[in-house]
This record gives sequence, C-alpha cells and structure tokens, in this order.
Amino acid sequence: MKVKAYDFDVLVAAERRVLETFNKHAYAILSFSGGKDSIVMGDIIIKTMQKYSISFNRLIVVFFDEEGVYPDFEQMVLQWRAKFLSLGAKFYWFCLPIKHYNCVNRLENDESFICWEPGKEDVWIKPMPKFAIRNHAKFVMGMTYQQFSRRVFGDMPQFVGLRIYESVQRMNSIAEKSKSPYVYPIYDWRDNDVWFYMKLHNLSFPVTYLYLYKVGVPVNKLRISQFFSIDTIKTLPKVLEFYPNLFERIVRREPNADLVMLYWETDMFRSSRQDSMFDGDENKDYRKLLKLELKKASQHPDLYPGYKQVKKLYARVNEKTSNKTCRGLFQVLVAGDPKNRTIRKITSDIFNDSAQ
Repeated sequence: MKVKAYDFDVLVAAERRVLETFNKHAYAILSFSGGKDSIVMGDIIIKTMQKYSISFNRLIVVFFDEEGVYPDFEQMVLQWRAKFLSLGAKFYWFCLPIKHYNCVNRLENDESFICWEPGKEDVWIKPMPKFAIRNHAKFVMGMTYQQFSRRVFGDMPQFVGLRIYESVQRMNSIAEKSKSPYVYPIYDWRDNDVWFYMKLHNLSFPVTYLYLYKVGVPVNKLRISQFFSIDTIKTLPKVLEFYPNLFERIVRREPNADLVMLYWETDMFRSSRQDSMFDGDENKDYRKLLKLELKKASQHPDLYPGYKQVKKLYARVNEKTSNKTCRGLFQVLVAGDPKNRTIRKITSDIFNDSAQ
C-alpha cells in the first residue's frame, strides 16, 4: 500500500474525501454502525455537507441491525437516525436474515448465525423495530450484508469507517479495495485522533466502550460487532457483568453461547491468552516446527482448526520464507483463523519474503 505525506491534518483530509465524493457522484451511501468510528465519520460528513451546502437528499444512511448488539449501541443508532432524518437524508434500517460467522458453533457442521431468522421470533435477542426494513426484493436468504449491499447499491460510493491503524488486516483490506466503490474518509486516523475528535466536538458514544476498557481491553482493541463474532466473543463474558439480563436472552437464542462462559479462555475462542502463547519463542526454528506439526496434523486433521488453510498455503513456502512468517502459519495451524484475517496477512508476507 503506497503512503503519501501531506501538509495538512487528517481532519482536513477526511473533509476533502467527502467533498470529492459528492463532487463526482450524485448520491452517496454512509454505512453506519453506531460505533466510535462511524460516529466520527457521520459527524464529519454532516459538517462537510453543511459547510459546502450539499443537499442531504443526496445522502443515504444504511444500518444493518444484526440482532445481537448491545442495547446502548441501538440507542446510539436511534439518536443518529433521528438526526439524519431531520436533516433530510434517507435512513435505511435493515433487519434482514443476514448470514454471519458464528464462532460458538465451532462444534457444529454449519458455523453460521442468521440474524432475525424466520421461525425463531420467540427467541430473538431483542424486538425488531417497527420501522425496520424486514424484506427486500433483491435479498436472498443467507446473504451476507456485503453481498446484499453490492446487489442493491452497485457502484454507488459508500462511506465506510475503516482505519488502517486498527490492524494490519484492515490496512490490507483497504489496499485491496482501492478500485472499489468504498470510500474511507478516516482511514489514516489513529485511535487518539478518533477519541480526541469526539471529546473536542462533545460527541456521545456507547457506554459499552467504557465497560470494555474497565475489564482490561486496550484502547486499540475497542471494537464491537455482533455477539458471536470472533472479535466480540472474547470479551462477552466480562462485559455481560454490566448487562445482567442480556446473557439469558443470548443463550436462549444461541444455546452454544453457554460454551463461552466455560471455555472462553481456551483455544476454542482464540483468547488473548492463546494469542500470546507464542510470545518469547522468536528464537525457535518455526520452519522445522511447522513441517513436523503439519505431518502430525495430516494424521489427525480434526484436532487442528487451521489445517486446511495452512496445508493449502504451505505449498508456497520456500527457502526465502522468514521464520516469523512460518511462526504465523504454525499459530494458525494450531489455533485456526475462522475469518481468514491472519491468513490474508501471511499470504502477503510470503509474497514479500519471496520478493526480497
């Protein structure tokens, strides 16, 4: 990913990206989640449109209600929905049976979670808002929200609050989508930029972030998604202390969620303890260890969550592949990589190693 230095700050850069998008296109989509990044991005878009007298009927705000969300996030989206509607923008609140990865179903054949699944209305985690869009002519049961968005909005530019400093995987994701309709106004913002902007402009944010911070989640890891994702599941047992009535509804909706309370600090959920289990082992010969472990895994593939992923990628390992890259492959082999985030990074590392 190419990086350029500019003589203006990230706020000015974000404003210019928003303005340029509206100068080039008649309409734009804002993907809104209620999280800190989308709140900052939403505020910048509103202020930019007001500053340059851009009509709000050119803006469409989209929120995918994933059913399994913290109540204060829903309240935050409701507040912003009212704000956008009062300005004249359209606001689409989708409650569709979107398909998500479900890490608590690792013992099942189908590791998925269908939001707002038909036939399970009596166990939905929360009531569906009356104003929500419950069906759509272009939606097919089991679609992901990315697939649905592409089908509905096509090449219309979409503002997304993705930032490269959140993870290497997100940086690679932005680089890979350079020719896509996605626009990342705050992609070069750091965590401190986001929190400083919110303080400077007196923006409210979901209190769940404070709960996460109180239970030891670092500032750079304060990310929220639906309950059964690999990012959220690790902190769910701790944060539920602040939502005493929520876990009962979660287990009623997804009985395997009980496993989280029992095994959240084990390999099953890729815990923080697991992520650090290889710390201090940089001096080991991971090329040799990986080869030996793969041989073991071929005899007992069910015991190695990342066997299929690593087996496929191992064919590209050569004498130039670094020990660090082999270490990453070894970790995926043992721990798995359900969302392919680490694998994407390692694939890039193997290519870079070979190019040296």
